[in-house]
Amino acid sequence: MRFVWKVIWKSAVVVVAVIIASLTGSQAGWSGAGLIVNAPLMGLLEDFVTVFIFAIAGAMTVGPVLLVHRIAKPALWIMGPILLYFILVPGVWNGWMSDFDATRFEVLRYRYANAYALEHMTLRGRYRTCEDQRIEFTEDGKDVCERTVKAAPGEPIPGSEHRCGFLGGFSCFDIAPENGPSEPKPDEHSNLQG
Repeated sequence: MRFVWKVIWKSAVVVVAVIIASLTGSQAGWSGAGLIVNAPLMGLLEDFVTVFIFAIAGAMTVGPVLLVHRIAKPALWIMGPILLYFILVPGVWNGWMSDFDATRFEVLRYRYANAYALEHMTLRGRYRTCEDQRIEFTEDGKDVCERTVKAAPGEPIPGSEHRCGFLGGFSCFDIAPENGPSEPKPDEHSNLQG
């Protein structure tokens, strides 16, 4: 009877540990990949907050793994692939696809955006969303997109920052054209009589 109770409580602890580690592993994957990919694009405060979230999520992922290691080592063979999936797919992959912007993630998921969603994105997320042809915009969303991509001639377009240069070691902006739409040049031969 004692063996049965031991199996029951250990199984319950392992299930709860897998759930907690999966959820926090997803956040650790998102934040860790965000640090690797966006480090040159983020400011000091944003870097600090992302590192803090990554550290907390990482600790909350490692803690349940250590608990399972201590009480039920064979369960790690089940827990390992589950954690790997949650870290890589909902964490790293979804973060990468949405530029590590949760609002942009939802817009990409439903392929629909209104002004509220666009205004609550990062500048980079808003710029990339407005440039995405797969997303349907409401009328107020179209207005926000028009304001987003407007910049003075020769000025950087806000949110268009991207990695460039040798091994992507620099950050660059898309620049608004110096002139508006170019005027067609008159045909040189049209004035000739002949």
